[in-house]
Amino acid sequence: MEKYFKPSVFFLSLIPFLIIIYKIFFNQLGPEPVKEITHHTGEWTLIFICLTLAMSPLKRLTNLGVWIKFRRMLGLFVFFYATIHLLTYVGIDYRFDWAPIFNDVVKKKIYFYWIFSLVIINSFSYYIIAENDEIIKT
Repeated sequence: MEKYFKPSVFFLSLIPFLIIIYKIFFNQLGPEPVKEITHHTGEWTLIFICLTLAMSPLKRLTNLGVWIKFRRMLGLFVFFYATIHLLTYVGIDYRFDWAPIFNDVVKKKIYFYWIFSLVIINSFSYYIIAENDEIIKT
């Protein structure tokens, strides 16, 4: 039974991405499409962070080790949606013009925290992809 859960969770995790692709192709993004894409990917990044962080407490509460098997996949989806969020901001919104991006980071503290959290997510995703067993085990 457990072998069917992982593909199900994988395809369920792709639904937000498919929704935004659908909205792009059928022109359903509204008057501010870049803002819609950025907010959608940012919201789902936060949702997947919460889901990923919930796996260890769920394991402790239910005494089932099945939750830990999903933690790696959900963590990689955090990285996936955070990367799309970053590429939308840098690539579509600012068209890789680094001066205004740097000005935003300097002027608004929230962007500094955003960059800092992206560095942390990248370092965690490195460990997840490298399958470092010492970090994955709880």
